[in-house]
Amino acid sequence: MNGPLSSRATVETGRYGRLVVARIKPNEDLVASLEALCAAHAIRRAVVRGAVGSLIDAQLARGHGAGEQDFAVAGPGVEILTVSGEVTCAESGAPRAAISGIVADPAGQMHAGRFCRYGNLSFITIEVSLQEWIIEQTLERSIAV
Repeated sequence: MNGPLSSRATVETGRYGRLVVARIKPNEDLVASLEALCAAHAIRRAVVRGAVGSLIDAQLARGHGAGEQDFAVAGPGVEILTVSGEVTCAESGAPRAAISGIVADPAGQMHAGRFCRYGNLSFITIEVSLQEWIIEQTLERSIAV
């Protein structure tokens, strides 16, 4: 081997902007709703600060690429324990959410993974908070790994 491997890293500096606190109504999808909130408020990038509520059923994914596997968590009444991730606008301008979390099924068993679009409908309501991230500078750096 001829020394350390090199990789590229993107380093952003910026600041937090507006805070959006909203209620997702029954039968609305968690992922699609977060994307719609960003679009409605012209937010190009947001950090998910939290969510409280329950889902009818949950559809989560684990793994990456060809190894990704979706799995269902049967409800009704799947409780949201944690939610984290971000919503970003693609080059087309359409927001895309990448949201992960932990849920508990009606028996209390916990499940973790990425929330799949259109598989996580609000049971009663979900309260969410998003905070805008405003990029001020982006630097590309080579790093040794």
